[in-house]
Amino acid sequence: MYKEDVKLAARELYGVRNELSVVDGLLLRGDCIIIPYKMRKEILNRIHDGHPGISKSREHAKQAVWWPGISKDIQQMVAGCRHCLEKSPNQQKEPLMTSELPDRPFQKVAVDICELNHETYLVPVDYYSRYIDINKLSNITSNTVIYKMKMNFSQHGIPETVIFDNGRLFTSQEFKTFATAWNFHHITNRPHYPQANGEAERALQTAKKILQQTDQHLALLTYRAPPIPSLGKSPAELAFGRRLRTRLPMIRKLLSPNGVNHKQFKYKDERAKVSQKRYFDQHSHPQPSLHPGDPVLIKLDGEKGWKQPGVIMNECAPRSYNVQTTGGQVRRNRRHLRFCPSGYQHPHEFMPDNTATEQPEFLPMPETSQNSESEVQPAQPLQVPTDSNPSSSTMRGVPGSPSLPYVTRSGRAVTKPSRYCE
Repeated sequence: MYKEDVKLAARELYGVRNELSVVDGLLLRGDCIIIPYKMRKEILNRIHDGHPGISKSREHAKQAVWWPGISKDIQQMVAGCRHCLEKSPNQQKEPLMTSELPDRPFQKVAVDICELNHETYLVPVDYYSRYIDINKLSNITSNTVIYKMKMNFSQHGIPETVIFDNGRLFTSQEFKTFATAWNFHHITNRPHYPQANGEAERALQTAKKILQQTDQHLALLTYRAPPIPSLGKSPAELAFGRRLRTRLPMIRKLLSPNGVNHKQFKYKDERAKVSQKRYFDQHSHPQPSLHPGDPVLIKLDGEKGWKQPGVIMNECAPRSYNVQTTGGQVRRNRRHLRFCPSGYQHPHEFMPDNTATEQPEFLPMPETSQNSESEVQPAQPLQVPTDSNPSSSTMRGVPGSPSLPYVTRSGRAVTKPSRYCE
């Protein structure tokens, strides 16, 4: 017998025809019951009882049931399980994205706010030289912060680009007006993701360490004067082209201005970043890109469970997305977004109300004449009663009576139009 001679409904079993047998009215492949198409949804739910992972679910199924493509169906079912998605751990960190070295000192500056011992400080750091300043703030208002930034700009010049965090202070209209008036590019990094502005975060750690010293001014001088190990130059040399005099004895010629070889410094900087990225990426893994319309779950670091649903609007920066949620539109890093496969359903209250057009999970098979040669009769021993009425022999998902509304898994009632009730 050739494959073309087999009825269409049984053709998927042609490849394992030599392994088939019938025991007590059940069609088996080896010792495994072959599940008909209509019952596979129910059996998949039973396989995933207790919410085991993909491998464990496959091993569970391998003992008793089989159908063509069962392994892939189990993978899709587990990947789309709402409970498993919400309880899954944090996503693995992604490969490091290093920043490009500017062409000169104070061309690109990062600014952040540091709080220590009930005091607040403004900490700007230069991307080129790693030179930092620490400015104490009397209060946290836009006018006070802008005044301190003007002081820094008057000493080192106006940078072309200034990077801030995404706090309300730096996204206010006053800051936008200040950036326009002083002619610099105002950029905010990704909220709830400090790693996006690593230079500023590292500067905050250094600033806090300096502020905890007895003599803070001497500690700041000690940071600026010694060379950075991986670069061979100090922040002061890179920023001003000369060494700073400290309490250590030093011959005079070492204090004379000495220009920095930019090409050599850039080579050392790139080599140091390549080494840093190599070690960082050993325990990282890139996440697949998201696209507009993709359903996602949101969880910030420190939160429990992926419970906030959302839909991707657009990618506003590398690994940064605008997401529409029930509370409005938010911006999140890719690390805080978990893609929901097609099998996952967002909570009922988040999805738009499409009750009138929603279709049941399983459509009833069209009625055909008993004399039709193409009719396929389901195996009677494999029929399972519905959960609501154990004594009924109606398949789950198939309306038992036209007069009763059909209820989908999400809880919506789908009533059959009266013109079909004959």
